[in-house]
Amino acid sequence: MGIFDFLKKIITDKKSEETGKEKIAFTDIGNWIENKTKETEIKQEEAFTLVKDRINVSINEIKEKINILKNVDINSKKQEDKIKSITEEGRKKYIEFVELFIKNLDNLQQDKLEKLISNVNKIFSDFNKTSRMSYERATILIGKEMESIRDGIKAFSKDLIKVFDENENIVNSSKVVSLIKIKLKQFEETEKDFKIVNETMISLAKKITDKEEENKKILEEIEEIKKSPDYLEYLERLKKLKFIEEDLEKDFISLRQIIDFKSLGSFYHIFEKEMKIVNSYKENFQANFQKDNGTDILNLLNQAKLNTEEISDKINQIYKQKKEIIENKNEIEKNKDKTQELHSKIIRIITEIDNLKNLKTKEEKRREKLNSSKEDIIKSIKEEFEKIGVEIKY
Repeated sequence: MGIFDFLKKIITDKKSEETGKEKIAFTDIGNWIENKTKETEIKQEEAFTLVKDRINVSINEIKEKINILKNVDINSKKQEDKIKSITEEGRKKYIEFVELFIKNLDNLQQDKLEKLISNVNKIFSDFNKTSRMSYERATILIGKEMESIRDGIKAFSKDLIKVFDENENIVNSSKVVSLIKIKLKQFEETEKDFKIVNETMISLAKKITDKEEENKKILEEIEEIKKSPDYLEYLERLKKLKFIEEDLEKDFISLRQIIDFKSLGSFYHIFEKEMKIVNSYKENFQANFQKDNGTDILNLLNQAKLNTEEISDKINQIYKQKKEIIENKNEIEKNKDKTQELHSKIIRIITEIDNLKNLKTKEEKRREKLNSSKEDIIKSIKEEFEKIGVEIKY
């Protein structure tokens, strides 16, 4: 059986005697790990040196026993030649396996204690598997010398077990420290991301506040504009323009009613071009009048001698209203409503604020997730430290 078939049990089941928990602050973990790593490295070097010393001593002892085994005279045994041959073959092969076993142990390189344990375990395990049959054959005629080597290897095995058992805490500490290093790196990366998210949220909050302040000032500006004489005049012009346009609509209706389209039709019924003008005005008087400023219908009325003073007065009144509308529109355009531009600006700002708030919400969710990850990592680190009797204060 391998020397360390029971090693898993030693590492996982055996509990260190507690002499009181060491307490360290979470912020001091980095320094603690650095010091612990150096301390572990020194202890592992010491353990390796001790193991090599034990190996050297045991190898010398085994080599002496091999020499004794080699000098046993099998031919002097009173047994059949076939049995002597089997025994000789078993001794030869067993010695080869023992020498390979010694060579492998002698060639062990300095490594972490856990790796060293694994390598030694493999060397013993391989030796036991490969040499068993040869041992059994050799012991047919050679018992004492074979048992001496076997007992020496067993004693050597127990000696190494004791060494590794006594240094078990080094293996556990090394494992825990390595895992904590990884988790601490994860924590640092998460903390870095967490800070970036916080900074982003602060920046977004400031941008939102600035935009809301800008919006507030624009609203105040709009209120001020609405109180100004220019704005009041602007509103008056709009009102006046509306009244003029309403009167113009009425005058167009009135003008159409006083024009004798029946007589016009009778006068121009044989003239296709003129009849087309008459019918178009009859169907949509205002649109056609606006199109040519009433020139066509006025010419037809004059030629047919159907133009009256009432019609002329109404047309002149329409001309006057149209002129007033143009003048008012020009004035309105020159002093156009400044609040409209500001209202457009407000809409744009509100859209920007909504976008910023959406980004801030996303960052808040990300921060919550990162915070949860931080807590999980801290909990995991605490649990690892508890395995080696260290309490973390966070």
